[in-house]
Amino acid sequence: MRKQYVFLFTLIFIIMSVTSGDAFAQGHHYLIVGTYAPANENSLFVYKFNDATGEAQKISKVSTTENPSFFCLSADHRFLYAVSETHGGEGGQVAAYHFDKKTGQLKKLNEVLSKGDDPCYIHLDKTGRWLFVANYSSGSLAVFPVEKNGEVGKASQVIEHHGHSIHLPQQGEAHVHCTLPSPDNKYLLVADLGMDKIFTYDFNDKTGHLKPANPPYVEVTAGTGPRHLLFSENAKYVYAIHELGDRITVFKNDHGKLSEEQTISTAPPGFKQRNWAAEIQFSPDGKFLYAANRDPLNDIVVYKVDEKNGKLTYLNRYSTGGKTLRYFMLSPNGKFVLIGQRNGPDILMYQRDAETGLLKLLEQKIPVNDAVCMAMIPE
Repeated sequence: MRKQYVFLFTLIFIIMSVTSGDAFAQGHHYLIVGTYAPANENSLFVYKFNDATGEAQKISKVSTTENPSFFCLSADHRFLYAVSETHGGEGGQVAAYHFDKKTGQLKKLNEVLSKGDDPCYIHLDKTGRWLFVANYSSGSLAVFPVEKNGEVGKASQVIEHHGHSIHLPQQGEAHVHCTLPSPDNKYLLVADLGMDKIFTYDFNDKTGHLKPANPPYVEVTAGTGPRHLLFSENAKYVYAIHELGDRITVFKNDHGKLSEEQTISTAPPGFKQRNWAAEIQFSPDGKFLYAANRDPLNDIVVYKVDEKNGKLTYLNRYSTGGKTLRYFMLSPNGKFVLIGQRNGPDILMYQRDAETGLLKLLEQKIPVNDAVCMAMIPE
C-alpha cells in the first residue's frame, strides 16, 4: 500500500510539473527590444518573455549603439544585426552582435559604415551571408557580406536612387525604407517612400550582387509613400503599407513582377487629418493581417486575409492611447501583440483571439522607453 501511495504522489508531482513550471519554461522566449537612445545610454534590451502569461523579466541591456531602430537576427539566433540610425559626418552604421542564449547577453562584435544617412531597415538573405540595408535620408541601399565569425564586412555594393514625388517635403527626394529579400532568395524588393515606387532587383546569393530586374519597378499612387513590405507565406502576394497615404496595397506577385490587386484604407471612414501609417504583420497562421497607425490615430487595425485571392477585409480597430506606434510584433504563439511607442514610456500589450483575430487590451506593460523594434528568440 505504501508503495502505491509513493507511486501515486510521484505521478501527481510529474503531472503538476509538466502542466506548470516546466511547461512555462518550454514557452519562454527572449524578447529583444531596440530603441532610440544615445550610444552612451541603454539602447538594446533583452527580456525573458512568458508565452503563457505575457509576463516579461529584464535580463540584460546594451549601451554601445546609437539609435538601433531596426535589427534582424540570423537563422540560428546567434547573431543580431542592427542599424544605427544617425546622419552627419560619415553617416549611419551597421553593428553586429553575438547573442548568448544561455545568459541572454548581447556582445558587440563590430560596426561598419552603412554608406548613407539614417539607415532604417536591415534584412539578411536566406543564406545568412548577405545583409541588405536601407539608408532613408540618402535614398540608397547597400549590400554587406557577413563573415564566418558573425561580423559584418564593409559594403560590397551601394545603389543610389534619384527622384521624387508629389507629397512635399517628405517626397522631395528618394527615401529607401525597406529592403526585403524574396522567400526563394532570387530577388530583392525595395520600397522607396520618396519616389512612390517599389523596385525589384535580381539577386545572386553567391556573389551578393544586385541588378535591376525587368521591369525594374512598379509605381504606386502618387503621394502615398510605400514604407514596409510583406510576402504572403506562399509568396503569391506582396503587401505594402503606405506611410503617407493611410492605405495597404495588395499586389499579385509573379517572381518580383508586381500587379495591384486591392488597396484598402488604414484610417476610419471620413478621417481627414494627416496620419502616418507605420507597420504591418501577419498572424502566425497567415489568416489575419495587422496594421499600425502612428499620430494622431495611434491605433491597431485588424484585417481578415482571403486565402484564395490574398485580399483583405476590415474587421476592427483598437485605439491604444499610445504615443507614435512605430512598430509592433505578435508573439510566436500568436497569443499576444506587443506594441512599441516611439514617444512613449513602455510597450503596450494586447491579448489576441486566434479564432477571430480580435484583440483585448491588457493592463500589463513592459517598461521600455521609445521602443521601435522587437524580436523573439526561443529560450
